[in-house]
Amino acid sequence: MRNNWYLVFLCVAMFVPYIATAQMFEKQKVAVWEVFDNNYGATVNSATKIEIKAKMTDALTRSRNYDALECNTDDVKQYITAKGWQMSPKNIARAVREKYGVNYVIFTEIKILERGASQDRHKVHITSEFYMTEIQKSERMAYVDMISGDSNLIPIKAAELISDLLQENISASSSSSSSGSSSGYQSVSNVNQYYVENAGCGLNMKMIYVEGGTFQMGATPEQGSHAASDDRPVHSVTLDGYYIAECEVTQEQWQKIMGTTIYQQRDKANTMWTRAIEGNGPNYPMYFVSWHEAQKFCGILSEITGKTYMLPTEAQWEYAARGGNKSKGYKYSGSAYVEAVAWYDSNSGETSHPVKGKRANELGLYDMSGNVYEWCYDWKGAYSSSSQSNPTGASLGENRVMRGGCWCAIADFCRVSFRDAYDPPYRESIIGFRVVCIP
Repeated sequence: MRNNWYLVFLCVAMFVPYIATAQMFEKQKVAVWEVFDNNYGATVNSATKIEIKAKMTDALTRSRNYDALECNTDDVKQYITAKGWQMSPKNIARAVREKYGVNYVIFTEIKILERGASQDRHKVHITSEFYMTEIQKSERMAYVDMISGDSNLIPIKAAELISDLLQENISASSSSSSSGSSSGYQSVSNVNQYYVENAGCGLNMKMIYVEGGTFQMGATPEQGSHAASDDRPVHSVTLDGYYIAECEVTQEQWQKIMGTTIYQQRDKANTMWTRAIEGNGPNYPMYFVSWHEAQKFCGILSEITGKTYMLPTEAQWEYAARGGNKSKGYKYSGSAYVEAVAWYDSNSGETSHPVKGKRANELGLYDMSGNVYEWCYDWKGAYSSSSQSNPTGASLGENRVMRGGCWCAIADFCRVSFRDAYDPPYRESIIGFRVVCIP
């Protein structure tokens, strides 16, 4: 029987406070320190440690933001001894910065929490702590879900995810972007714009600007071999700019516009049995909503505000899910790892979750992978290989497009190119929506 290893990786990046604002967007030098073994009697073999260290270094080096190097442990220890310092993480970081001229030092600790024979998937729990000062830190958690037979890939995938989280936290800590919650258009990180739609009823719907651009739509290489035939052919799409909701329409927002509760919507399903409520609360996504009702929501919101609200076209949805012109080419919306950004069948506990519970994508959009499916405007039709501008889907059809996967879907259904569709009157506990606004 194959051992089922559950690994927790603790990364501590110690920050140098003297980085000048003018250097914010230059490449930062990062040193990957030794991988420690703290397993209460169990051990991680040296080859695995070396692999993790090397893969972390490689993942950072491949980023356009960082130059990474592996520390020579013996050289650093000799440097500390020559200085007459005690061996401690603080002095190690100091020695590495002085010796190698780096800005950040990464410490990694591996803990084997459980060992046992199992055919289940491996859950790799990763916690990253980034210390900006001795008393100030930020923490991130994420998961990697691996089939048992792929256990040899765990250190590689985990190391890459740690690197991804490190990049996000370093970038966030070095930026001086401003934020606010008042209405009207505001700058976000001097690139994105947003406004908060209150619609005279305290709707509090944050709308994020997606700058227009051209992208490749469909089964691009990072989508993997599981991409379905209706994700193809890959084709070039050009879109004008638009605003899209930061998250799925919540139950509170729905009730303020439409006046019905999640229970009343459930009772409209007209089935022979009473369906369960899969998540109930003001910040849970609204579901049991048909395509027609989602359209009606957009129409009422447009009448109240004088703006043009609608369901996103399939192209608008995918472009935003990919991160628009800030896309890093992820398989899922905001990460190469589904656990970091999505509630799906392996982590949801068989229910939906409050919005914004997972990591946002490059544009600051939440839950575009997982939680609930999202209705799109389009009839579902076959893709064309020709380039298109502002496409709106097939002219006729039987089913309207749904995107993003849901809390009971497998990871593959949460990919940014995955397409699904259903009959417009259909209501279910797995389908919600978000809106776009056309400037």
